[in-house]
Amino acid sequence: MKTFQTHRFVITKFTFMSAPIICGVLFDASNHPLEVFARKEKDPSQQFANESVYIGKVQKVLSGQGAFVRLSGDTSGYLPFTPDQKFYFVKKYGKNETLNCEDEIVVQIKKQPIKTKEMVLSSKPDLHSDHLILLTGTHEISVSSKLKKSQKEELKALFSEHFKERRDFGFMIRTNAASVDTAEILNEADTLYEKYLNFINHYSHHSCYEMLIKGQSKLEEMLRPLNFEYTNLITDQTDIYQELTELANTSLFSQYADKITFYEDDSYPLYKLYGLETLFTNLTKSIVWLNSGANIIIEQTEALTVIDVNSSRQATKKEIQLFDINKEAAKEIALQIKLRNISGIIIVDFINLDDPADKAELLSVLRDETRYDSCRVTVLDYTKLGLVEMTREKKYPSLKEVLTLA
Repeated sequence: MKTFQTHRFVITKFTFMSAPIICGVLFDASNHPLEVFARKEKDPSQQFANESVYIGKVQKVLSGQGAFVRLSGDTSGYLPFTPDQKFYFVKKYGKNETLNCEDEIVVQIKKQPIKTKEMVLSSKPDLHSDHLILLTGTHEISVSSKLKKSQKEELKALFSEHFKERRDFGFMIRTNAASVDTAEILNEADTLYEKYLNFINHYSHHSCYEMLIKGQSKLEEMLRPLNFEYTNLITDQTDIYQELTELANTSLFSQYADKITFYEDDSYPLYKLYGLETLFTNLTKSIVWLNSGANIIIEQTEALTVIDVNSSRQATKKEIQLFDINKEAAKEIALQIKLRNISGIIIVDFINLDDPADKAELLSVLRDETRYDSCRVTVLDYTKLGLVEMTREKKYPSLKEVLTLA
């Protein structure tokens, strides 16, 4: 089990390879980077923030698959259909409950557009708070898989009893809910329920393309995955500092109220102090050197990412040494895909091992190292060609895409 020390989250702006960016880099107590969040400082595609809720107009319906929904005069997104599909209609064309062109419906933005792909939408808005997510269009109460079985059962029973008379919605209970007492978590749930009632009672009174619920800012996106108990924030940007202090006055980020520092030194800004230019330069290179002298080669393509592990020149062919190199590479791969925000299908070509026990342990190391990633990582298995196949959840563009190097 991992132990946590105090981390420092550095948030700043600088220009890298002609791309003005806003970035947040999480450093551990030894100033090693653990995670990188980077966004273009001015990106028209992010005008419509994740989690924001709009009244959209249906442009085109793909039978059994999804629909394209317009959010403004020149912006649209894709709404995939699900088995438990539900629509909140504002204006309905046609007598049946199926979706038709020109229908006006409530949609929530789930993912930003990436390259040629449009933003991903949902017709069932979620409402977020510190420890909970209220889910519309479902009756289920689910609990974070990271909690113990006894904690899951206790929280499910608590919510089922508290909301037994009002069950046209559900809840997703976050991991950090286990650290909150019963009265506080139920009060938070009731507050979300009031927001839900406000949405249900008023959404049909709004006009097409109108925003119903404001989404996340870039800073909120960066702060959400962090563990506030172990994280201090530092910035040298006045506007960022102001937004951080404003966010700290909200319930969702109140834990950061006494953890924000404004750094002042015009002659030596934060990006220089923490070597962010060097870090970003290294993260755009395909080769990563390991302490053993071995290296990994990372090649990102449109369809997938291929990672090749190469032994050092000094390494002999002894199985034990090759296994140690593979373990070292597995740990670095877990870090690199997080720092570079690589997602989708990832294929890893480790150095060939003959011992089935070593191969199984290598997969175990990879799974253990990716367990704490803020994006869901699934390490599948070896393919028939002996390659390791894994996937990483796609939430945002990779660092390479943000820096317009793709």
